[in-house]
Amino acid sequence: MPETTTIKVSIGTRDALRQLADRDGLTLDAQLDKLIRRERRRIIGAQLAGAALEDDDVAVLDASASDVADASR
Repeated sequence: MPETTTIKVSIGTRDALRQLADRDGLTLDAQLDKLIRRERRRIIGAQLAGAALEDDDVAVLDASASDVADASR
């Protein structure tokens, strides 16, 4: 079994986490892990969204958008 620790959270936070975990069929630990991974992806996405695009990046995005438009016809 992995090492564990205790964290102190408010009753409201505990109950909200339990509700999410129950909805997803996860343990509290697994739900926290899922939320942490989601937040890390959000941060990375925000950083990437703020980055300047190089000409090659723009060309790839334009080609992909064109492919999607062609496929939807």
